[in-house]
Amino acid sequence: MQEFIELARKLLAEQLDLNPQDIAMETKLEDLDADSIDVVELIMALEDAYDVEFPEEGLENLLTFGALVTALYQHLEQVKNG
Repeated sequence: MQEFIELARKLLAEQLDLNPQDIAMETKLEDLDADSIDVVELIMALEDAYDVEFPEEGLENLLTFGALVTALYQHLEQVKNG
């Protein structure tokens, strides 16, 4: 999971022109000025990296970076484990 988190942090930091160290698990996406388009772009980049499709419903309710990447990682694990 740590590798997934680090990749997500790196991708989001690049998108938002931030230092990855400024993005903690408890960081609120709104505090990063990340809007829904930024979140969708992050999800699409992770989909490309892991060759998986993430469901988009319900993700708008995830307010922190940690909540978002945890939900995405759990879906990834479900897909990998059938």
